Amino acid sequence: MNNFRSSLFVVGNLLIFFSLYLLIPFVVDLINQGTDWLIFISIASFCFFIGFNISFVFKNKNKNVGISSAFFLTLICWIILTLIGALPFYLGSLNLNFIDSFFESMSGMTTTGATILTNLDNTPKSILIWRAMLQWLGGIGIIVIAIAVFPMLKVGGMQLFKTEFSSKDDKALPRTVTIASGIGLVYLVLTLFCFIFLVAAGMDLFDGIAHAMTIIATGGFSTKNMSIGYFDSVYIEVVTMFFMLISALPFLLLFQFSKGKIFELLKNSQVHFFFYVVLSLTFITSIWLQTYYEVNFFQAFRIASFSVVSITTGSGFSTYDFSVWGSFTTLILLFFMLIGGCSGSSSCGLKIFRLQILINNTFTLIKKIIQPRGVFIPTYNSKAISNDILTSVSGFVFLYIAIFCLLTLILAYDGLDIITSLSGSAAALANVGPGLSEVIGPSSNYKGLSDFSKIFLSFAMLVGRLELYPILILLSPNFWRN
Repeated sequence: MNNFRSSLFVVGNLLIFFSLYLLIPFVVDLINQGTDWLIFISIASFCFFIGFNISFVFKNKNKNVGISSAFFLTLICWIILTLIGALPFYLGSLNLNFIDSFFESMSGMTTTGATILTNLDNTPKSILIWRAMLQWLGGIGIIVIAIAVFPMLKVGGMQLFKTEFSSKDDKALPRTVTIASGIGLVYLVLTLFCFIFLVAAGMDLFDGIAHAMTIIATGGFSTKNMSIGYFDSVYIEVVTMFFMLISALPFLLLFQFSKGKIFELLKNSQVHFFFYVVLSLTFITSIWLQTYYEVNFFQAFRIASFSVVSITTGSGFSTYDFSVWGSFTTLILLFFMLIGGCSGSSSCGLKIFRLQILINNTFTLIKKIIQPRGVFIPTYNSKAISNDILTSVSGFVFLYIAIFCLLTLILAYDGLDIITSLSGSAAALANVGPGLSEVIGPSSNYKGLSDFSKIFLSFAMLVGRLELYPILILLSPNFWRN
């Protein structure tokens, strides 16, 4: 009962925070003499009233949240905030239907970046900043959960990353608050620096702050139909790539880096492998573009590097339409779209560390076959990997691939072609955003899909962002019986 009261107390406080958060687009709309300010202030008032009453009624001196409640709390908070986040799209001047509004909000809260809006250049600034704010909040939310909650829940091998913040008991909330303050400060500072550099590179103040929030969240929402390509600036592209890469690194290591522990970041094997993948893929794609599209290497490298960084970090920004580059780049980008960035980052996908563990385990098995009497133990960051972690990672990867295949079949059943089905499933489940076909690629969006497909894609975004298990466990009857 105490855990239940504590969970509702957290939900109430979150609603109060969200009500204050809604005041920002309210002010933006007033300044720009828009018509949506009444919608924002009404939703903010409603959130504050409901949140205050829930917090007051369920106030509890014991504010600890146990392991079982953490599953429920993680999911319910994401769904509640997504529903509230959809209201400005549904009730405001855009006049979107509820499915489209929910899809846009879910894409924001999960930092996916898939959009159904077709005319961003003329969309009210209050809506544009609201989209960016949803992604920014979703980015910091998933970082805190990945560092504080997932290791405790032993989700997909995340128990590897128990930190000095971890406690030996099963109480999640105090540790989460401690982590949120440190990680949140790093997240905020990075956003500020990204904004400063974007403005210095040529963006105006509004575009700078909107893009800074979505870049650090590796979200991909832009204020322009042509995304980053609209600005046609090498400097803006370099700044965007730099901060996308930073945001795909473990934020706990970035926090330690800010405290002077520089080598913790530099010697981390996951960081090394991530940069190795990005550089290798960039050079391969550059050579492909130079060979088959007759462009000079500098131009090919510029185009390829931005697209590769955007896809591997799960950001989804674009400067060129990579959906028309041919089958080779389509397949290679599809594969690395599913992999994603580092654990404990705002990035998405399977995560680099799981790929490392599977590769190390595969080589260990080969050695055992060659030398049956030898003792070979797979390692990660120079530490032995336990059977428990190997089992957890293998199960997670199998489940991830199974959900990807099932979602692809669902989209194909709805009449979409094979590339649209494959890349749409990958883009939603890995929270990347644009697909790799002309239907949902960088030069298009998800507006033309049916409500049937949008519902399943919205569910896939949530499943992928919350690392599969929290949702699937809550759908299990055994969880509720226990």
